[in-house]
Amino acid sequence: MKKSEDKELKKNITEKKRFQRHFRRFHSKETTGHPSYVYDEKGNVYKVLGVTSASTTNEVLNIKLEKNPEPGNTKPAYVQPKTKEVPKGTKNKKLKGWKLSGKDKQTVQEIIDKNEKKKKPGKKAQGKK
Repeated sequence: MKKSEDKELKKNITEKKRFQRHFRRFHSKETTGHPSYVYDEKGNVYKVLGVTSASTTNEVLNIKLEKNPEPGNTKPAYVQPKTKEVPKGTKNKKLKGWKLSGKDKQTVQEIIDKNEKKKKPGKKAQGKK
């Protein structure tokens, strides 16, 4: 392979960097400094799920995780059933070492799929005559 082809290949790889899901702690009125699981980005917003130690948030039942994603923390952890969009400009800090267990990844994906389905208008929502 020529040097010019090698540089072009590296350039294409860096331009198409795949988004990696991770945890962040956002500091805003909406997130109140709680950790969030960032599962996607769209324009200048992050799509997130709130993570908490409370079984309910604003009288809504949270979904219990099998294992606390915070390293070294054995207390029960919950994920909120509704996704949120947080502007990228919101003060935040990336949380290192936080991970979801295999079963929790599946649980979280089901919540994301359910929420994303609700946001997209289906054929029924367009109205038939």
